[in-house]
Amino acid sequence: MKLMQFESLYIRDFETDIWPFPLHKHNHFELMYILKGRGIHILNNIESAYKQDTILFLLPEDKHDFIIKEKTHFNVIKFLPNILTGGINPCSNDFWSFLLEALKRKLNSNQKVEEKHIQEIKQLVQLIISEWHNRNGKITDLHANLMRALFLKLNDIYSNDTGSNWNNFENTLIDRIQNYIHINICFPEKLRIEKLSEEFNMSAISFRLKFKKEMEISLRTYINNLKLARVKEKMENSNSTLNQISQEFGFTDSSHFNRFFKNNEGISPLAYRKSLKKTQRK
Repeated sequence: MKLMQFESLYIRDFETDIWPFPLHKHNHFELMYILKGRGIHILNNIESAYKQDTILFLLPEDKHDFIIKEKTHFNVIKFLPNILTGGINPCSNDFWSFLLEALKRKLNSNQKVEEKHIQEIKQLVQLIISEWHNRNGKITDLHANLMRALFLKLNDIYSNDTGSNWNNFENTLIDRIQNYIHINICFPEKLRIEKLSEEFNMSAISFRLKFKKEMEISLRTYINNLKLARVKEKMENSNSTLNQISQEFGFTDSSHFNRFFKNNEGISPLAYRKSLKKTQRK
């Protein structure tokens, strides 16, 4: 089973005696902080014990499950790379993409971390979750900057890891494809099948088949869903005009933008923005 997320940031904060999800993988990154409880985490068929103050970092395509032995409180931050690379302005590609690459499996390497560092991570995670709740799920640049602070701190803490286990892991092909699509969602010319197949040294047919098999969704549907989610985030969280948003996401003109939005959302972008304003006034 594959869980899809197209929002830049999504939070889960819950306690449970039984893990409510089946064994699954996903298309996003996931940082999990265990506030209390104990049990077994199954990551890519490898079991490891977890307890209070355990930090887990899941990559796209990781498969995982939990066996809960004692009621557990989970703080979960699910995100796509653009929350780091560009906040609510997703068309930015900088060193944050490489930081995620560098962290890879460091967080699951069983490196011992000092208590003071654990508490620092806990405070940042809970601040992100608190801000998410306080703003009713609305993403702002504050969330983006808090996420950057969190990952800079994680990178700093784990940079002293002298073990080599985590270095043995490399992103899979589908990881790299997803990351490429996320980074280039504002550049349609880079997401044409000819460019994608060339970028990953595959034929167009092989690329489409590989993507559909691994992602359980067609390439075009995935790109459209991701772009729609980013456009809606921009409409909800900025004062950019519809024309500015259309240009930022690489639409040829306003008609192209209107047609894309209506085909995928069911209403025009103008009607959608008006509905947002009505909701905000309530």
